[in-house]
Amino acid sequence: MKEVSKLSTHLFKNLSFNEWDIILENFETSINYTSWFLNYIEVLNVESRIQNHTFVIYKNEKPIVIVPLYIENIENTWQISMGQEPVFAPVFSKNIINTNHSNLYQYLLKEIDRLAKKSDCKLARFQYSPLLHDKFFKNYYNDFGFIEGIFYPDWYIFKAKNSFIIDLNKDVDELYRSVRKSNKPHINKTRRETKCYVLDSSNFDQSLFDSYIALYIEVKGKKRSLLAFSQDEKAIKSGLEVIILCEYNKHLVGAIALHTFSNKARYNSSIQDSKINRQVYPNHFLLWQSILYLKEKGFKKFEVGEQIIYEGVNKITDKEKNLSHFKSGWGGNIVPWVKVEKSY
Repeated sequence: MKEVSKLSTHLFKNLSFNEWDIILENFETSINYTSWFLNYIEVLNVESRIQNHTFVIYKNEKPIVIVPLYIENIENTWQISMGQEPVFAPVFSKNIINTNHSNLYQYLLKEIDRLAKKSDCKLARFQYSPLLHDKFFKNYYNDFGFIEGIFYPDWYIFKAKNSFIIDLNKDVDELYRSVRKSNKPHINKTRRETKCYVLDSSNFDQSLFDSYIALYIEVKGKKRSLLAFSQDEKAIKSGLEVIILCEYNKHLVGAIALHTFSNKARYNSSIQDSKINRQVYPNHFLLWQSILYLKEKGFKKFEVGEQIIYEGVNKITDKEKNLSHFKSGWGGNIVPWVKVEKSY
């Protein structure tokens, strides 16, 4: 306990963006630990009155643990989550990443329990990022009253116990050989008949971005605020997001949004105009274009996303099975996606 007594905490909200960027230099992280993303979560979840309690643990005045933390109100009850999804697990300084962190988890979870009690939270949810799977020593939450498995709401993300990660260290020919055979005609047909555009930190076209917003709203409705889209614009210009778009007969028919940071990328969302009726296949084409783009830019890992291997106690819909099948067709490696919950 002598080691723990040397620890102190500092709140994210009391640090400047520049101070946070300096802290991140000591950690191996993903997009989910950047100042942009930590603020983005608040923008996406205004309706739940979400509060950002993210903090950093210091030892001898040096940051050693980043602890993302949100408290929000869901159905008139306070809980630790972000849009009901699990908060990302703590990450540890590069100097201590492969050591046993039981004492540190005991310390940080004591602080989390204190905040949960203060806000009268009924539950807490956390997840380990698949992109950082090799950086986590073990699932420490099991030692502190958390259990794996989240059953409400009945969402696809909670049913998926794994995720696909594509190793971009492979050469392009090997990456293409790993793509499911039936995907390749869709990719090639769409490449021949469409135009592809990229919005990134080097190439930002406001009119094209506005067209992306219009297509997003047309396909998915007004699920996202204009403020959220403005945060996407900020991320693109800062090198934290890339949007790749597909144009067919002079009309935008599809787009894929990628979150990018520290040589790692994740598939964030995609949209496709339902009216094209298999004339072209934007989703297939854009995912392959994403792999090519990320490979060219020197990224090492690309998280394609959720994978359901077996149903277990969950009922899997045909739509969810099809989505899982689609994401399994790109040659990724299956890694665990651990999500835990604790009731208070």
